[in-house]
Amino acid sequence: MAQQDYVVDRSVEQAARHVLSHFPPERTELLPALDALNSQLGYLSRETIELAAQHFCLSPREVYGAATFYSMWTVGAAPPRAVHLCDDGPCHAAGAAEVRRALERAGVEVKRTSCLGQCGGAPVVLRGDRLYRQVTPRTVKAILAGKPPKPFRLTDEIIGIHVADEAHALLRNVGKINPRSLDDAVAAGAYSALRKSLATMTPEQVVNEIVASGLQGRGGAGFPTGLKMRLTAAGAKTTGGIAYVVCNADESEPGTFKDRVLIEGDPHHLLEAIAIAGYAIGAHEAFIYLRGEYVEPAALLRQSIHDAEQAGYLGRDILGSGFDFHIHLHRGAGAYICGEETALIESLEGKRGEPRLRPPYPTTFGLFGKATLVNNVETLYNLPGIIANGAAWYRAVGTEQAPGTKIYPLSGHIQRPGLLEAPLGKLTLRQVIEIAGGLRGAARFKACHLGGAAGALVGSKFLDVPLDFGSCASAGAMLGAGDIVVLDADTCIVDYLRAVAGFFRAESCGKCTPCRVGTERQLQILNDLVGGRGTPQQLDELLYWGETMTDSSFCGLGQTASTAVVSGLGLFREEFEAHTRGKCPAGVCAF
Repeated sequence: MAQQDYVVDRSVEQAARHVLSHFPPERTELLPALDALNSQLGYLSRETIELAAQHFCLSPREVYGAATFYSMWTVGAAPPRAVHLCDDGPCHAAGAAEVRRALERAGVEVKRTSCLGQCGGAPVVLRGDRLYRQVTPRTVKAILAGKPPKPFRLTDEIIGIHVADEAHALLRNVGKINPRSLDDAVAAGAYSALRKSLATMTPEQVVNEIVASGLQGRGGAGFPTGLKMRLTAAGAKTTGGIAYVVCNADESEPGTFKDRVLIEGDPHHLLEAIAIAGYAIGAHEAFIYLRGEYVEPAALLRQSIHDAEQAGYLGRDILGSGFDFHIHLHRGAGAYICGEETALIESLEGKRGEPRLRPPYPTTFGLFGKATLVNNVETLYNLPGIIANGAAWYRAVGTEQAPGTKIYPLSGHIQRPGLLEAPLGKLTLRQVIEIAGGLRGAARFKACHLGGAAGALVGSKFLDVPLDFGSCASAGAMLGAGDIVVLDADTCIVDYLRAVAGFFRAESCGKCTPCRVGTERQLQILNDLVGGRGTPQQLDELLYWGETMTDSSFCGLGQTASTAVVSGLGLFREEFEAHTRGKCPAGVCAF
């Protein structure tokens, strides 16, 4: 629109000024302010962006760059009128493509949305603020008629807790206590470990206990948590004694929804764990970076933080110990890349969530240039049990190399999707599928997408591999966050991988050329193969781009964006080759 033709909507301007008046003009408040503006107005207009730029003393270009980076916000001249459909791996496997066609036949504009963390209820549709789970073409009319979603209980998302002593189980309180009640949480043991650490342990002793426990990070890499805490505590000495704890609750990996269930079922356990981590490394402030799609968990955490402060478990002089500790909640706005710790830190600082070059690592140069401990929800959840009962108690579950329990999110072609908690390394993939009721129909097992979108496809030879970090790595795959998407023999692997490639193409931040170009070309080739236009030469090109992205991308997103495709091509090359001849062995692709 030409400058002279642009008409300022005074009502929008007035509403925007009112929203902005609630935010101090600090750069770190930019993204919360944009989120509030988008929520209030339904979109971010040009005048809104210009007003935000004035308020925060930034250029409109900087504000526009941040606003367009995050998928949950709409930048334009009017609020959108569309239905959002998740079509990432788990939802695609559950029939999202058929749902899309039904919506389009009904004359509805369908927009893609990133994973909504509801993989156990796939496919998922978002209409306004209403979330619909297990959508089928037959239920589309009810959604468009405005009927409310069917309620579901949090316990419905738990398949089982296969731990001999449930005291070791992270899911043990979910569904058994009122998550909105501090009294219930305290009666179930909340804050007793924090009290013990403050009253009887030095920060160094807390760190040493975590080191002795052998706890590995549950976010994907499996890095020793105690070592990371020790490095951060040491890093704080070089950053003026200032350190931060950041809880990575930006659970954006398709197939993963465990952290959401932990938060919704037992939020005070998380707050206690963060406070213990803060005491251990000498931090007095923490930030929970919660993915923006988790609206109810956000409200629950805000209330829980307030209640804990009022009761003296957080805030100033915690439990009369002289230790001050404050937890801040920060909502993301739809960017998978912000699950990468340095991109998350950039976002917390009010910027586009683009990854930083490492080194330096967050343990020495993190949030605001200070030593920062970044761990995900499931990792932190282990801390209270270790401190309350000791490292030896913790190591009694799991294996010598992989102690503790693991929560496995299951989705795809199984009878009962949901969460399964078990000791690390004690169950194989075959046993996990059996516990979930087996496959959903008569078709046999074909493959499993292990470790989220960034993980590899594994075949039937992997069925008897123990599910822990070391065993999976030895077998040629990564356990990652423990996500398991089961695919039966009726699945077209090429079509499934096209959905995975579409996710990475949409979520690439575009900062580096290998990822920006590679994810685009990877999707183009898979679209050609699914559409009957593929050639044998393109199979070699897929491998070329896979190698290029892995070797030269700036961060983990680009380095793993081709993992599923390359592993799938290695396992099912004949199926790819059939597509180059215009044939789909699974009968899914209509050429």
